[in-house]
Amino acid sequence: MDDYRQLKKHFHETGYLHRAISLLDWDHETYLPAKGVPFRADQQAFLSRLAHERLTSNRVADLIASCESNSTAMNATQQANIRAWRRDRDRAVKLPTDFVEHFEKTCALGKAAWTEARRTSQFELFASHLEQLVELSRKKADYYGYKEHPYDALMDEYEPGCTNRILTPIFEQLKQSIVSWLPYGIEKTNQIPSNLLESNYPIQDQAKFNTMVARAMGFDFQSGRIDTTTHPFCTDLGPHDVRLTTRYELKDFAVSLYSVLHEAGHGLYEQGFCPEHAGTPMAEAVSLGIHESQSRLWENKVGRAPEFWSEWYGKACQCLPSLKPFSPEEITMAVNRVSPSFIRVEADEVTYDLHIILRFELEKLLISGDLPVKDVPKVWNARFKEMFGIEVPDDTHGCLQDIHWSMGGFGYFPTYTLGNLHSAQLYAAAEKTLGHRIHLLQDGCYTPLLDWLRSNVHQHGRRHEPATLIREATGQDIQASFHGEYLKKRLEAIGV
Repeated sequence: MDDYRQLKKHFHETGYLHRAISLLDWDHETYLPAKGVPFRADQQAFLSRLAHERLTSNRVADLIASCESNSTAMNATQQANIRAWRRDRDRAVKLPTDFVEHFEKTCALGKAAWTEARRTSQFELFASHLEQLVELSRKKADYYGYKEHPYDALMDEYEPGCTNRILTPIFEQLKQSIVSWLPYGIEKTNQIPSNLLESNYPIQDQAKFNTMVARAMGFDFQSGRIDTTTHPFCTDLGPHDVRLTTRYELKDFAVSLYSVLHEAGHGLYEQGFCPEHAGTPMAEAVSLGIHESQSRLWENKVGRAPEFWSEWYGKACQCLPSLKPFSPEEITMAVNRVSPSFIRVEADEVTYDLHIILRFELEKLLISGDLPVKDVPKVWNARFKEMFGIEVPDDTHGCLQDIHWSMGGFGYFPTYTLGNLHSAQLYAAAEKTLGHRIHLLQDGCYTPLLDWLRSNVHQHGRRHEPATLIREATGQDIQASFHGEYLKKRLEAIGV
């Protein structure tokens, strides 16, 4: 047990480095002056090197081995932590420390280049950085090792056990299902003008309403905050420091509202771990697919439901007077309008996964070397036209819209669709237990739903593998059919 205590202390202290890196990254995405980017890149690279050296040290290897040899004397929580630490170290030790440092610096510089390229819609400003990141990601896959496709090694970083062989048939089936559903969704909602709710929504008024909704969800503002950025995200900087970000459009309040619902869903997961497990894998998300299930559940299953706008209509109109001419039913229909669009984070629920599948397919081609970086805009635009039926007007609305490639996050995108599938299955299980209370506010908060998620998802940390967590929470193995059933019910509920 002394070895376990030493190991726990070591990882707790290593966590200080990771949280410092996250804080620097949060600042990079929110307030960092442009000329501060090169030094910030050096800072993050140096701290990443220190964290990697601590994780891959021989002392850690010896302590883990000692704990494993005495695992029968440990409780289930301690055993779960040891399993997770073993996985983390076994992966990390495959990457040379110099490589980790170089990769992190390249990402920091890449994000700055991407921001400017997106702002000016000039892919060429980002192209050389993307080439470096693709090459480094290929090297990372080689270091990790893989059986069939280098992309498998990268996905495993975000979704343990996930492979191209597993996902490709699921995504192909999903693509066919979406294509078949799309005409029905468009027909059900095409009477709703795309600009129905377009008006003047001052940023401070949007922020006030967003804060009210996030607080009702259960987000603790004594342990978190909301800031503004180009691409919304949530980051965990400590047990009581979870940062959300959003972006605002003066004419469209839904951009910020639904990004806050989404990111607050992530934030609730981070705030929902048991405090006594802080600094251990039991206070960490098991995968990004599970993490994404929380954000998609709150954003869509709750935030786009008719019950949401029935409940929030009065307060929304107080904060955003431009909504007064519309009924709750009209607002519900508007935020559920089905129409192919360019920006993933603003996509309707029917077409959303097509955005993910497009990136999944292109990422595999980039990593395998079958798609040169210089051809990305051309190939993106052609495939987008084929899948969505609309012409991409510029790079900002095309291949530059998401930050993930500039972060070196190849293998990340599939977790968004996995999150959609998981969220539908979790929501169905919660609804079976809670009934109408799933949308009920008690004392101004979504207490029944949050309690269910705390009990069935949040408190488990990395105790289970993702598939096991879903099975324990819902009573079934992962089933993609729940997503289609949910979409059908939602479209029927908002019929015009």
